[in-house]
Amino acid sequence: MQAMSSEFNFFQHWYPLTPVEDLDSKCPTPVTILGIRLVIWKPKSSDTYQVFLDQCPHRLAPLSEGRIDDKTGNLMCSYHGWQFDEHGICTNIPQA
Repeated sequence: MQAMSSEFNFFQHWYPLTPVEDLDSKCPTPVTILGIRLVIWKPKSSDTYQVFLDQCPHRLAPLSEGRIDDKTGNLMCSYHGWQFDEHGICTNIPQA
């Protein structure tokens, strides 16, 4: 009879990040779980919060230091102004 090895994989489970009462829908909130930096934010076009890696793919600046754009409702990086919609798609690159 073979012994079954079942290693617990922390990355295949759900974890609470923060109470909803602690979130401000008008600005991004940084959180860290399992050593991974995340940003929680609420798009203006959505009723639910979104969670992304807390880094802009351009220069790896923390998205949590950005803001939610008043006009588009997207998450805007504070470094170069790249914007991301609720699906994580880059919708605006000001320099392009």
